[in-house]
Amino acid sequence: MATYHSPILSRARPAPVEIFDVFRKAISTETGVALGDADGNIPFDDIGLDPITGLSILDIVADRTGVELPASLFRDCCTLSEVAESLGYSTSAHGVVVSPVTSMHRAAPGMTARGAFAGASHLVEQITAETGCANFWIKVYPAQRQLVLAYINEALLNLGVSLDELPPGTTMTCPGNVLTKHRRVFDGAIFQILEDGGIVTRQGNEIVRTSATTGKQPSQTIFDNLVHDHPQYANMHRLLNLTGSQFAECLTGAVDPIKLLFGKNKDLLQDFYTNAPMSIAASKYLAAFLKCIFSEIVKRDGGCIEILEVGAGLGGTTNFIVDMLVDAKIPFKYTFTDISSSFFAAAKNRYKNLPAGCMEYLVLDIEKTPPEHLQRRFHSVISTNCIHATTSLQVSCTNIRKLLRPGGFCALIEFTTRLYWLDLVFGLLDGWWLFADGRKHCTVDEGFWRACLEASGFSDVLWTEASRNAKLNPQLLVACTD
Repeated sequence: MATYHSPILSRARPAPVEIFDVFRKAISTETGVALGDADGNIPFDDIGLDPITGLSILDIVADRTGVELPASLFRDCCTLSEVAESLGYSTSAHGVVVSPVTSMHRAAPGMTARGAFAGASHLVEQITAETGCANFWIKVYPAQRQLVLAYINEALLNLGVSLDELPPGTTMTCPGNVLTKHRRVFDGAIFQILEDGGIVTRQGNEIVRTSATTGKQPSQTIFDNLVHDHPQYANMHRLLNLTGSQFAECLTGAVDPIKLLFGKNKDLLQDFYTNAPMSIAASKYLAAFLKCIFSEIVKRDGGCIEILEVGAGLGGTTNFIVDMLVDAKIPFKYTFTDISSSFFAAAKNRYKNLPAGCMEYLVLDIEKTPPEHLQRRFHSVISTNCIHATTSLQVSCTNIRKLLRPGGFCALIEFTTRLYWLDLVFGLLDGWWLFADGRKHCTVDEGFWRACLEASGFSDVLWTEASRNAKLNPQLLVACTD
């Protein structure tokens, strides 16, 4: 992994002209091809700039400017002109025009957001280390996956199905004592999890038992070890244990999962949204990105930043963003919305000491066309773990776009890699299964999100690329407008 020279938000960022000049000279050094201002439209492929050389160029830029540009720059930009625009230049048909973009003569849509996103991405490694989720996939996930399989094995046993006694080749179906509405949990999650664990395989439309044995370690032992070995994830696994240890009872209706999650144990749910390492990491990353771009907008245009949060709910993300805005002295009006007003009282109490007019509270169903007085109003619409729980991502994203003023952007925090424990908790709720837009599961990858956002009229979709073991999950997805 790359080493951080210093956090980009705690030092003066080099001007775009400086970064671009270093970038161009680094290309000349690494390829042996001298590029002038008139060579901005020469394809990188034509000068032999391959991916390995590209990484060397990015290292040079980082060493000389302190700014780590994302490796995706060479995926998104094929010429110097495109790189120049991403760093804040205007361009012409003849190449790069060495003049920074202003609010009167600005770059192509999304370039401000792209530059801010590149700047904030410099902090990802630092944020994941600070929040304790840098090694999640290597150190925590294997045991978590084992725990999920143990809960399923024990639940099936309580439902009258012993996986260890099923002969290989036996066709499996959903147990008959499972409530009709929860059969979707088997079809959309349980059988897939068992398949991933090698316990079953698919033969056409049938689910067939393999010869693989189930784990012999009881779920309680695995759970206790996880809580002991990874205390920063303790409450997250307590939330999983809440439903996992009573999964059969939830599936048959003996226990109501809504009362289980939103009753006396609701603090565990709020803690997941607010204090789980992965939640903190995503919120910090979002706050860093918003600070970067809002500071530039205020410096350029003045005035007040208008933000709307969709599905603000328990306010886990709201806390991070409002605190950042106050600390950075960015003038703002924050519109806190949810499909229900039941969350408003707690939020109003939390922010009662802010200056009048900073906070607004509105009921909003993002699956419906937003009211006219909200359309084309906001610099940014943000949402955390909400949009996936709608019938159509494209419809919801189209409605988000209607809320944005020209040049505005949305920033979504969403799980883009499947985590099976979520199915054992949220899979018991209706919202997990609302989708009717071609998804096979409510969790989809970045490519699916990009297709939906682009089909909704967004012009640029950004996320941070990383290897599986270093990946942010939930992921921050940023989409820009014209």
